[in-house]
Amino acid sequence: MAEKPPTALRRFRTTDELWERFGDAVERGPDPEADMSKVLRAFVRWYVGEPGAKLPERPEDM
Repeated sequence: MAEKPPTALRRFRTTDELWERFGDAVERGPDPEADMSKVLRAFVRWYVGEPGAKLPERPEDM
């Protein structure tokens, strides 16, 4: 299923340290096309049980 473009900006709070670690992990991840938003959307789809949704893959060195 093709990913629909996002329609709105969403916010949530986290520490700077966790956000930086997440960004580093996304850069090291297996999907060269991934960015932080794409990984978060994939997780949310999986979390709410969207049919066919899969957890995003983590980098090997986690």
